[in-house]
Amino acid sequence: MKVILLRDVAKIGRKGEIVSVPDGYAQNQLIPKGQAKPATTENLKTALRTNENAQKAESEAETRFFALKAALNDQVITISGLKNDNGHLFAAIKPEMIVEAAKAAGHILTPFTIEIGEAIKTTGQHSIQLVLKNHRFPFNINVE
Repeated sequence: MKVILLRDVAKIGRKGEIVSVPDGYAQNQLIPKGQAKPATTENLKTALRTNENAQKAESEAETRFFALKAALNDQVITISGLKNDNGHLFAAIKPEMIVEAAKAAGHILTPFTIEIGEAIKTTGQHSIQLVLKNHRFPFNINVE
């Protein structure tokens, strides 16, 4: 039986793929659990439209990523945090805090695109990564 996967299924395929599986597995496992739907003509048309829309959104996100990379290349984002006399922060810098600081600087980021290596708990300049699938771009933040 041919089915359209609604989410990634181990050893079967990825979300949006059209795969052939045994009838019993599709009817008893995949479809009842909401992991797949039958590959009817109508469902195939919907899946193709969804895949096209996802590809457009992905290419737009990639375009925004490279524009943001160019904008952040020479700029340092400044974040303020509560600290003691030794320059140690009371709370680590989180991706959401970087998003807010970038927004104040006129850049649009999302928390899931920011990768912080080690917890940032001191003041000063730190390097973090902006990530989109297989693209990575390091940029600096200044913690005060």
